[in-house]
Amino acid sequence: MKLCHLPPIGMRNIKTALSVFICVVVFAIMGPQFNPMFAAVAALVCMGSSIEDSVEAGWNRILGTIIGGIAGVSGIFICNIIPFDLAYIGIIPLGTVGLIYLCNNLKRPGAIIICCVVFISLMTTYPQELGSYALSFIRLLETGFGVIVAFLVNRFIKVPECDEATEKSEALIEAKTVEEKTQEKDEFKGNKNQRMKVSNLIYMILKP
Repeated sequence: MKLCHLPPIGMRNIKTALSVFICVVVFAIMGPQFNPMFAAVAALVCMGSSIEDSVEAGWNRILGTIIGGIAGVSGIFICNIIPFDLAYIGIIPLGTVGLIYLCNNLKRPGAIIICCVVFISLMTTYPQELGSYALSFIRLLETGFGVIVAFLVNRFIKVPECDEATEKSEALIEAKTVEEKTQEKDEFKGNKNQRMKVSNLIYMILKP
């Protein structure tokens, strides 16, 4: 007898952890000048919100990365023109509104999250090294790498057939159990109504 019944770890969970692991290992090998955080966050966002084996969803993430990168570099360029050190504080929310509006009008709502993530990551990197387009480009590559890793892992790692068969059998068993419980309830109601009718008939016969 099992003391507790916990659900198994899902395949999406394992894929997400694998994508994050690949990003961290690759950037650890490349050196301290690269930050695995942007790649890992991008992989997490893409795997968490993408549809299983969906090519369109993967391309949405890549398109969002490109749009967010262009917007981020453009925002840094505007910040360099404006003679105010904290100009990026106002550009970030305005740029976020514009990117959401743009993605919706391009009929690409699936690109919104990663697009804004890339844009905000580039704009928040901007104050650390004023006018560093090279640093922004590195951040863009890091994020793009995370998107591609998540897309490839989600695309080519399949659910094992035995697990899939087990999930289907469990679903059938659960459906049968629900159906049997429903039939038992209906039978119970029918017997109860029948007993009530017999009781009423006896009462009418014996009524003085």
